Amino acid sequence: MGAMSMPLLPSWLRLAWTAVLCGVLVLHLVHAWAMPGQRRWWHAGHTVMAAGMVVMYLLPHLTRQVPGAALFAVLTASSAGAAIVFRYREGVLNPLWVASAVDMLAMTYMLLPAAVRPAWLTGVFVTYLTVQVGMWALGLWDRTPAFHRSGGAEPAVLDVPPSNAAPTAVVGLRAHSTPTVRLSLAAMTASMAYMLVAM
Repeated sequence: MGAMSMPLLPSWLRLAWTAVLCGVLVLHLVHAWAMPGQRRWWHAGHTVMAAGMVVMYLLPHLTRQVPGAALFAVLTASSAGAAIVFRYREGVLNPLWVASAVDMLAMTYMLLPAAVRPAWLTGVFVTYLTVQVGMWALGLWDRTPAFHRSGGAEPAVLDVPPSNAAPTAVVGLRAHSTPTVRLSLAAMTASMAYMLVAM
């Protein structure tokens, strides 16, 4: 699919999205470097996702000519596996890992040839991603019941480097985060939804 067949992606807009996504990439890379455990892998996944989106906006005509779909299919399975493993370890299905798996699935879908992407399924993904934008932008993930169980210490947050004290968290990954992380995730999710509409 050539750039000329994507009228919703003029050069200036592609570059603007690319700049935003580079900022998202750097932010999550820093957090992946600084954080331990689940938070490290969760931020690392978003770093790879941001890198994938940068490539898609810089080279939209080459996107579906590279085996990126296979990479994100593996990441989809990994995120789903993490959701299952931590469900048994922590006693609750963490919606952040579930959402991460669906986000990776959306990336996989975007990287498939247009011929195998039906319009109705594209609409489903766009709707899901639009809801995700609102969830992150408004800080609604932190209100999810899974993050407010009784019987344990306050879980460690996504974007604050850990102290020397070892936490005894019920949930090892939760959505309590600073506005910069929330807005970065809202921006990246919006870029995914826009790319699906523009393709």
